[in-house]
Amino acid sequence: MPEFNTDFYLTVSGLAICLGLGLLSWKLHMRENNSVKPRMVPWIIIAMGCLATGFMLLVHLVNLFGFETGGRF
Repeated sequence: MPEFNTDFYLTVSGLAICLGLGLLSWKLHMRENNSVKPRMVPWIIIAMGCLATGFMLLVHLVNLFGFETGGRF
């Protein structure tokens, strides 16, 4: 088991924030819109940004555990 340092805690907390913000923005995007006016916040773009950032953080977390995920020669 590797020794946990600041990078691990920052990565896990960033992953939790991305998960929470992504689920919130997905929920706000999928709610019913009865208004004629368009939504001012593009919630789906925020949700997809959280998904992409969360995936990068997940790969970083795997790298912190010692697995090589890059294609280096």
